[in-house]
Amino acid sequence: MRILAMPLPPIVLGCRILKRLTMSGGVILVSAMGVWTDEYFGLVQGICIALIFFVVIKQTDKNHYARPGLLKRVCLLYCSQQIRKLFIVNNNNPISIFTDILLAISLASITMIIHDRDVAQKTDTFELKQMLEGLLYLYGNIMDFAFQHGVLKITICAFGCSMFLRTMAPPKTQMMQFCLRLASIVNANLLSEGLVTLIPSTPELGILQCLASTCILRVILPDMEYYLTYLAAQQLRILLPGAAPLFFCLTVCLEFVPESGQQWIGEMGFTYVVGTAAAYASQVPFWGMIFVLVITHYIDYIINSCS
Repeated sequence: MRILAMPLPPIVLGCRILKRLTMSGGVILVSAMGVWTDEYFGLVQGICIALIFFVVIKQTDKNHYARPGLLKRVCLLYCSQQIRKLFIVNNNNPISIFTDILLAISLASITMIIHDRDVAQKTDTFELKQMLEGLLYLYGNIMDFAFQHGVLKITICAFGCSMFLRTMAPPKTQMMQFCLRLASIVNANLLSEGLVTLIPSTPELGILQCLASTCILRVILPDMEYYLTYLAAQQLRILLPGAAPLFFCLTVCLEFVPESGQQWIGEMGFTYVVGTAAAYASQVPFWGMIFVLVITHYIDYIINSCS
């Protein structure tokens, strides 16, 4: 006798979506802060401010009731993004990929060392995973220059590599897990962009094409669903700009969406809205950005406390 799964209550589904959104939301916020500091400050000045902010956060992190998890992740990811700009000048140069990969591994090692100095707890382990995953999101596009050698060939190679990586046994060390995850995300990014590029279409059909490719790839690569949903939201912001109210209404009315797609569609809609809000936040002055960070921190704290 087959037992049908009961649909999740809206509150539980909403908490799951928002908790998953903290990963991509931090990356989007970091990208907006990079644009903001380039306009108002500078590359080196932004790194210095982030490092000072990170030291202050590490001191307040000792308080269990005010653990600024999101702010700490944002500072580390922001420093990683700005340091990458110091070393990588031309992302389209194939030679720079080796420097980029070594830089990513070095930043991951530093993040693990900083984390290991603290007391190892379950929440800290999850926090480290979020930091490393956000760092991987920043490096997902390091192989995009390969499309100049042929979109079809690169897409087929990315699909083959993705299937091969899925069959590999999980590594035991954290660094090997990071390298395997980095390779998986890079291949997923190539596969997603390749599928969208291979089929020429109008902007209207491009939206359906983006959604269809995400549906197919999340079935083929279930462990990449978070990243594929993030990519879909970023592509929809380009194909369908100014539709944040529409996607917000879509996330509110998730009960009309089939149960199998509620979680990823809700996450995609929220990611679109967060990306749009972050784009506006990059235009506000200094104290406005501080206000945005504080509000985001308390939202993250409430989500983690309720889950």
